Amino acid sequence: MKGQVISALVLIALLSAPAYALEKTIILVSDNPADLAIAQSLGEKLNIDIVITPWGTLSDEAIEKIQASGATQVYVIGGEVAVPDVEVKLNVKVKRFAGKDRHHTSALVAQEWGTAEEVVIAEGYDEEGIKEAMAKAKAKGVPMLFVKPGEVPEEVAQAIEKLKCKAAVVVPAPNMVKERVRAKIREHGVEEINETAVNFEERAATAIEAAEEAIAQAEANTGEITDGRSVAAARLVVNAKKHLDRAKEAFSEGSYGEAFGLAVAAKAQAEAAIKISQGVVVGNFKHAVVNAEQEIKAKGIAKVKGEIDVEAGKHGVKIGMHREMEVMPGMDNATEKYPPAAPPMKR
Repeated sequence: MKGQVISALVLIALLSAPAYALEKTIILVSDNPADLAIAQSLGEKLNIDIVITPWGTLSDEAIEKIQASGATQVYVIGGEVAVPDVEVKLNVKVKRFAGKDRHHTSALVAQEWGTAEEVVIAEGYDEEGIKEAMAKAKAKGVPMLFVKPGEVPEEVAQAIEKLKCKAAVVVPAPNMVKERVRAKIREHGVEEINETAVNFEERAATAIEAAEEAIAQAEANTGEITDGRSVAAARLVVNAKKHLDRAKEAFSEGSYGEAFGLAVAAKAQAEAAIKISQGVVVGNFKHAVVNAEQEIKAKGIAKVKGEIDVEAGKHGVKIGMHREMEVMPGMDNATEKYPPAAPPMKR
């Protein structure tokens, strides 16, 4: 009789245990800062390991780590574009948290808490703010959610309501319309809102510096303009530099919110150019390459290249053979300074 009671109690415990506790679970996420922060917050809550793969790919290293871990279930943070081929290349159960954007994805992951008295909120493209929000969320053991500069997406608002949050910590970004964000989350049951102190001038300056570094790398990675991929990458680099120039102008005028937003856009475009140059042609990147190929077909590569050269010259962008050749000690060929561009796409 006693043994039957114990067995019954064990069965009840197993039936009531969360799915991750019944499986050897691991989290897989790309190196996208927003998704990675969400993954780290969830990993802290569930006390499970995280494997990171470069955005847009499922690396051999990531596969090996998951297989070596003995995991029988993988929580994937991000959609098929960000973390592809998981269901095909891994013989494990897969639970994917993939919203239509990073804001929606943060809301889906937050539901793993069930309920939470408090939530930490950051702007979805403020990388420094996301780091701060993640640290606070991990310390408090609460979920983090992403909002837009002047809007709380409906999926995020619904998540706040479902979590039954009564308090929120907001990490403001320089371009955040704080009053609008605060009003929206109050509509969904949040009574107490605390705001962290942020130096917007410093945050904007940091964003500009990050954009400069990304553009420099994008210039170095973008090869001579010869095909759709190099055209798409080159145009992104030029557009990134345009945004950066405007960001610096806004910063000099004391418009730190505008400067921040422009710098964030510049960095995103430069990083897209880098990915395309590396052969990662998925999602919107693929559309950009297809459009570039159509442009080449309509105008011819010489004319397209000439147009890009003119725009690049206006903004001091060095692409392909127009890059400044800097010979490094012990190098016979100055171009060896730059990582090789990816080979042409296979069709």
